[in-house]
Formats: sequence, C-alpha cells, structure tokens
Amino acid sequence: MKGRYYITGVSGTGKTSIAEELNNRGLFAIDQDSKVFGLCSWKHNQTKEAAQFEYGIGKDFLEANDWYCDIEKLKRLLFAAGDIAFVCGVTANQDEYLNLFDKVFLLQCPPEVFSKRIDERENNQFGKHPSEKEHLLGWYKELEDGLISKGAIVINCNNPVSFVVDEILKNIK
Repeated sequence: MKGRYYITGVSGTGKTSIAEELNNRGLFAIDQDSKVFGLCSWKHNQTKEAAQFEYGIGKDFLEANDWYCDIEKLKRLLFAAGDIAFVCGVTANQDEYLNLFDKVFLLQCPPEVFSKRIDERENNQFGKHPSEKEHLLGWYKELEDGLISKGAIVINCNNPVSFVVDEILKNIK
C-alpha cells in the first residue's frame, strides 16, 4: 500500500478511534486532535490569532473561532511518514490541504449516532455542552455536502471501528 489519505467527518464519527485502529495495524496515522504539538489549534476566524477554548465556552466563541491545521507542519509530517499515511480529523481550513491527499474519506452516520457517541466518550469533552452540540448539528450537513461534492468517498461509520477501517482499506487498494 502507498499513498496519503484523509479521513474526516463531524465530531463523534470515530476519527480518533480509526487513527488508533490504523496505528494498531502497523499503519502510520495522525489524529488531528492528538498531542502532535502545534499541528492544530483554535484561532479567531478573522484575525487568525490564537484563541483559548474551554469546554462549554458558548456559542459566541464557536461562531468567532475555529480549529485550524498548520499546513506546513502537516506537510512535514506527511513527508516523514514514508509510503503510506492517514490523517484523521476535521478543521476549518481542510479545503486548503485536501490536495495533499490521494483520497478523502468522509465518515458519515445519523446525527443521533454521533451525538450519542459524543455524550458517551471519555477521551474528548468537545461537543458535550449544549452550545457545542447545537453548533455541530448546525454545520455537519454543510460539511458533508461540501466534501461529497469534492469527491470524498463516503464510509458508513455506524459500524464497529474494525469494520470501518476494513472499508477504508478496501478503497485504497
């Protein structure tokens, strides 16, 4: 296997779990919400100045700021990865770097599924506060429609993680 692959979707679709499963299978995968220092951060949408997110901070913050990827750092990570690399995440500026990938996968499930997963997860608090959940429910469809129009491969993530990873891997051979 060779190539660069981006796996995206709204919060709660399993991106972090998929990155972990890919790593467990011996494949290089980066979770954009992980501890890769400086890869992604909250920034003001207009000024691009750093913003400090706190869980439950509210709707006004989420409308004025977003999660952005440092594209130059992403390029360096992809270059160092070797023959195959997966990046799992969703950022406000992902349209600016989708061209770095051979294929883009969109994880998709009904809102009640990703909402339930967000409520039950313990490794990330984002989306649990009502204002955060309202924000996610307000833009996920636009995200999905935009990615589909750009040719993203839709993967039903309503299944167990191992099955979802198998489906992704089938689509890169």
